[in-house]
Amino acid sequence: MAKPTFKTLDYLYFHLAGAGNTAYATIVTTKRTYCQTLTAAATTSVQFVQPESVIRINISSMCAADGTIEVSRASTSQIATAQATQDVLARFAIDISDTGAGEKFIEFV
Repeated sequence: MAKPTFKTLDYLYFHLAGAGNTAYATIVTTKRTYCQTLTAAATTSVQFVQPESVIRINISSMCAADGTIEVSRASTSQIATAQATQDVLARFAIDISDTGAGEKFIEFV
């Protein structure tokens, strides 16, 4: 997957489904690193302060219930949509059977 690029003041959105789930995202770009706390059943965003190309996104999650994390350019979640638009960069399943923390990552080449 090609590196997604963002203009100054563009947003990258994280949509979480699953009550009680918490996650932390580290977004590594060609110019800097952004860190964000992701909260249960909510949308969280990172606004880029300069033009960026995303190299890698690391997500560390704590499971309280089964759920999903969606990484997207769109402010509206498409988690319930089987065929997502091109705005959705990735989806991660959160499985309660993971018994605690889980590490997920996307790497763009």
